[in-house]
Amino acid sequence: MHFLLTWSVFIALAALDPANVLAVDDIQRDILPQTSPAWLANIPTPTNNAVITQYPNEDSIQVKQLPGPYKVDLDKYPKQLQMPPTDSPEVQEVIKQLDWSKVPKAEQRTIKVWAVDISEYPKTDPDCWWSATTCKKPKLSYLPEDIYTCPQAGHWGLNYDDGPLKIYSFDPEQKAWEEPRFYNFLVENNKQKATLFFIGSNVVAFPEAAQRALNDGHTICAHTWSHKQMTSLTNEEIVAEFYWTSRAIKEVLGITPKCWRPPYGDVDDRVRAIAWLMGMRTIVWDQDSNDWNLYGTPARGSVPPEEIDGHFTEWIAKRVNNLDTEHGHITLQHENSNSTVSMSERWLPKLQEAFEVMPIHKCINEAYPYWEQSWAYPTLDNSNPPLNQEDPSSPQVPNSVSGGSGNSHVGGGSSSSSTQSSSKSFANSIINNNTLGFTMYLCTLGIVSLVML
Repeated sequence: MHFLLTWSVFIALAALDPANVLAVDDIQRDILPQTSPAWLANIPTPTNNAVITQYPNEDSIQVKQLPGPYKVDLDKYPKQLQMPPTDSPEVQEVIKQLDWSKVPKAEQRTIKVWAVDISEYPKTDPDCWWSATTCKKPKLSYLPEDIYTCPQAGHWGLNYDDGPLKIYSFDPEQKAWEEPRFYNFLVENNKQKATLFFIGSNVVAFPEAAQRALNDGHTICAHTWSHKQMTSLTNEEIVAEFYWTSRAIKEVLGITPKCWRPPYGDVDDRVRAIAWLMGMRTIVWDQDSNDWNLYGTPARGSVPPEEIDGHFTEWIAKRVNNLDTEHGHITLQHENSNSTVSMSERWLPKLQEAFEVMPIHKCINEAYPYWEQSWAYPTLDNSNPPLNQEDPSSPQVPNSVSGGSGNSHVGGGSSSSSTQSSSKSFANSIINNNTLGFTMYLCTLGIVSLVML
């Protein structure tokens, strides 16, 4: 009888909100362990103190111009913003190292009129294909749910895609929009930090701007090499996109991100699995500013600024009037043109008044966005987390680029030698993204205990 009563209580609690059942299931998912990408171990890392090697001291973050050009041998890389070849020795080596038994055999999608064709895709959504259904919880139990919101209402996970922005023009007025303009703007506005999803091609084309972003304390994630719809690619092409992006970021910044965002949000379980096997978790969004479709953007958009203004006005009004209380937000914004930068500059101060604005990783309490052990970012729970998440007695001492030998990062560093376990952090972020469900789960366990007594 006790057993029946206990089970009835559990069902009653779960029935209050079906999402609670999903949240419990999230906690029970047997997530496939990750390891640091061994194929990046011998990639040379930045020289001459070009970048810091741990979270910066706030005093070192200042409005300033970029230093002189940082030399990257572009001949070692594929053509910019073009599909990387899959027959290079580097890509073939990665392909050999991946466990392909963990990659589902989802269909390779087709492109029609610049977009993936979803017309024949089953309504049952067998592949958790975001482009067709906005699915964010993989059908595969060993993959974590995509990150797409900040768990706490009132938090704004600030992020920008497609950087670092370089303007290819001889017009001084146009050229003035390239970095470090926007990075200086962030410094001027409370030294605001953001999560930046960098395109690999842009990192090697404008390395000094990418280095400035890292040195300012922004969190860097991958956004592929050529910005293609990833579900339209073969497995080998997906590996090539990820490899060359990760390599570019490693050589220019000395870091190996554990995070990536699919261009256009186009991801399914096949792409997620390859990304996860290559050391990265998927981040999408819950709100789209549609700034990518503005006049003057690379997408050659047709949306007037007033329409985008309307989105921000509505979001802020809902928050101010206490109509936005379910969770925080990760809103899609871009750093890819004067149009998107101008829009961001206009609205960031207003967002800072209505929301608590922070990088995505801070709002999900993830201190370790890279595989290198020398990096630990401030979180909501800990403003100075230990460098080694397994050893709370290893606090970090923030440094700046000019901080002396403690910041020297000479070429040849090994990412594999600095591997840190990510399972706890990823599990924590899954739980944080399902706070209500987890609370109900604990309440249920408490009631079960009482009944058993």
